[in-house]
Amino acid sequence: MHEARATSGQRKSWQRVTCLVSGGVLGLTLATSATAAVPMGPNTIADLVAKAAPAVVNLDTVKRRANPMGDLDPFFHGFLGSEHRGLPRYFEQKGVGSGFVIDPQGLIVTNHHVTRDAAAITVTLPDGRTFQGRVIGQDPETDLALVSIDAKGLSTLKFAERRAVRVGEWVVAIGSPLGLSTTVTAGIVSALKRSVPISERVEFLQTDAPINPGNSGGPLLNLDGEVIGINTAIAARAQGIGFAIPVETARFVVSELRQKGKVERPWMGLFIALDASGLRVSEVSPAGPAARAGILAGDVILELEGKKVSATTDILRAIGDRRVGDEVRVALSRQGRRQQLILVLGVMPPEPQKPRSEAAGRPDAPPEDE
Repeated sequence: MHEARATSGQRKSWQRVTCLVSGGVLGLTLATSATAAVPMGPNTIADLVAKAAPAVVNLDTVKRRANPMGDLDPFFHGFLGSEHRGLPRYFEQKGVGSGFVIDPQGLIVTNHHVTRDAAAITVTLPDGRTFQGRVIGQDPETDLALVSIDAKGLSTLKFAERRAVRVGEWVVAIGSPLGLSTTVTAGIVSALKRSVPISERVEFLQTDAPINPGNSGGPLLNLDGEVIGINTAIAARAQGIGFAIPVETARFVVSELRQKGKVERPWMGLFIALDASGLRVSEVSPAGPAARAGILAGDVILELEGKKVSATTDILRAIGDRRVGDEVRVALSRQGRRQQLILVLGVMPPEPQKPRSEAAGRPDAPPEDE
């Protein structure tokens, strides 16, 4: 089971966050077709489920893993016994996850954990039909992926409109915990903008709607039957603390994956070191966006688009939902004097240049996937 530990600076009641994996894999899916608003009343959730559940699917995956005993030198088999001779070099690891359809032609959103290294993906619809899934795009940095199946006329879900999600509003989760497909649970949004070690680029929704291994990738719905989040992780040592990727992040990433098969992530082209002065620019990539904007090593970044920044994650999130070519107002301090520059975001290179000094700090590039 994939685990991510909180940093020592995070004062959380939970100590470990566990991705919602069943059998070593994770699952998920999203959607984009109109779902009619559900009238409020004693059967609100039942009516919502009747409309939304047909778009939620089950993903079974098979991954090929190297057998650590398979490559033993024949010399050692004499010590282990003849039954160890001819051990297979690989074994299959099975997993189950959730997902939901966003296009009636068979486009499904799920977690990257579900599809990563999968040799085979079987998608099962609520009506029992099964299809072989094909990955058409994935983004490790936000744990999202798109899977396609050869089907038509499927039920779909849609992303919630751009409105503020409020703490305390009712939500419904649908998925396949422990492989139990079309399982429905309900709760509330417990908190917003949670930092979870799984991803520095995502400010997660927190919910107390019960979710378990296998739920990952399933939709978190508001009472209008719209997707407001994608269930992704739970606090391993807690009850009723789960985390979902917010719709704003999912909408941008899914659009990129759908068009290009990858996320063309915006890039500032600078390296940051956190010291007593704040977010100090330790190095600027030659001919990169920051260099073209006139940012110099030694400058201290104060604000992006009028919002104060005090950590590298603030920078990642400030530009995370922007696109290549967008202009960003950067307020900085240079030798104690405040300046404001306009930076045009570039395309992040596949492997951003590392700073020459190991002490220079991490770049505004994504962390390596675990």
